[in-house]
Amino acid sequence: MSTFVRAPEAARRLGVTLPTLYAYVSRGRIGRVKAADGRTSLFDLAEVDALRAAGRQRSAGPPPSIDVQIASSVTRLDEDGLAYRGHRVEDLLHRRFEDVAELLWIGHLPTRPDPWPTIAIGDGASARELTIPALIDLANRLGTARTNADHELDAIDAARRLLGAVPTIARHDAHDGSAASFAHRLLRAWIDDPDDASIRAVDRALVLLADHELATSTLAVRVAASVRTTPELAIVAGLATVAGDLHGSASAHSHRFLQAATAHGVERTIDERLDRGERLPGFGHRVYRHRDPRFDVLLDAVRRIGDPSRRVDTVDRVVRAAAIRVAHHPNVDLALGALTWVLDLPPDAPLFAVARIAGWTAHYLEEIDERPVRFRGLARSAP
Repeated sequence: MSTFVRAPEAARRLGVTLPTLYAYVSRGRIGRVKAADGRTSLFDLAEVDALRAAGRQRSAGPPPSIDVQIASSVTRLDEDGLAYRGHRVEDLLHRRFEDVAELLWIGHLPTRPDPWPTIAIGDGASARELTIPALIDLANRLGTARTNADHELDAIDAARRLLGAVPTIARHDAHDGSAASFAHRLLRAWIDDPDDASIRAVDRALVLLADHELATSTLAVRVAASVRTTPELAIVAGLATVAGDLHGSASAHSHRFLQAATAHGVERTIDERLDRGERLPGFGHRVYRHRDPRFDVLLDAVRRIGDPSRRVDTVDRVVRAAAIRVAHHPNVDLALGALTWVLDLPPDAPLFAVARIAGWTAHYLEEIDERPVRFRGLARSAP
């Protein structure tokens, strides 16, 4: 993902005047794009630095990647958004996360979904912080305790047991009755008595993040499934991947970015990051060339939460200020970071990872129907 700078910074880095910079543009020595406001000129930082170093045009190409094509009917992505099993996600926002997870697993929305098991692992003294390492430990423990060897038939049961037990990591009274939604029980890991607006916002986040086609962590789950590992261990593979700083940590970076913008000023925080050649957390997306459609619907739910400090106003100021500085639009990670920040949750609260367990299970079930051990890399001599 490219990092862009405004014209004055590009000219400074090149050691030229603004008229000279625009002369470079007219002669094709360097490219420029318009910011999201449609007026401000932006320059690719990599291209600027390459021109400075070589004295000639050298466009910064995309990072090397390996594209793996896998047939899947779980999720469909397009420029307008995503659909789970043929249901547009915006049509599912009034449903609980439990319903959407069942849709991903069984292919249709349940009419009367059975409540998920609410199994507490260990005793009350072992309750601890809800983090991705704690999720990995929970999945390992549940997988070790399970004796059923029929992976295909047991995957949905395994996911229900795992998700049902997640809130008990932090508090063993989280199974406070079958009427409580999963989002309610999960939020009680951090808030004793969450209000309805907060619960609905977390539910919406879980629904929006339940799957996103073949993300890196989902591919890891499918690779594990292809060698017929147990559902729990395949989910561990996904959790280990999503724990990477460039995947599931994006909302935590956005959370801290919003904190810094409040403490030091929005414009100053943005300018300092761009001057260091860093990208802005929560902006840009590899799939959505324009606006991530999940951003607005999640931020709308965040706005409905009681917010005496008006933290969400900082999000609006960041979006406006970024529009004249970068070409990228805000993505769902900025909205998720805003959610955890407004609710005063830890920046690394693993809402993303918990939600994605639903999608991983659906992909596990698909992969089980494929030829086993079908993933094989081909090595080539290093340059």
